[in-house]
Amino acid sequence: MLDKKITDTIDILIKKLKDNKLGSIKLSNKINTIEISNNSINQSLYQNNQNTSPEGNKNTKSISEEIITIDSPMVGIVYLTPKPSSPPFAKKGQKIKKGDTICLIEAMKTFNEIKSDKDCTIKSIMIKNGEAVEFGQPLFEIL
Repeated sequence: MLDKKITDTIDILIKKLKDNKLGSIKLSNKINTIEISNNSINQSLYQNNQNTSPEGNKNTKSISEEIITIDSPMVGIVYLTPKPSSPPFAKKGQKIKKGDTICLIEAMKTFNEIKSDKDCTIKSIMIKNGEAVEFGQPLFEIL
């Protein structure tokens, strides 16, 4: 059972999600993680995309089907190399195997290895070394 403070926090997050028309919000601390998704936003975006596609062309793909990305699982500073003098974990055109480390994200003075969740090829790197990243921000485009 959730205490009053947590339920109040959830209510505030839901209000912010709706007021700002966000797709999702995630809040974490040492004990709890709260993630709230607004499916109505995602559904309306999908419906708008379907409504604007040409009727006659059945082979048209939506943007989300064409571009596959590896997204940031957290907020932090991204590092593309293990050390400043080392080569990058992943380069454009490089084949990556499932479980390979592709970058590091420093969050709260802890370095977190970001690993590929499938075999793929890096199409492009969408961030710069030492750049701040947000939760859900695309890091790599993959094929």
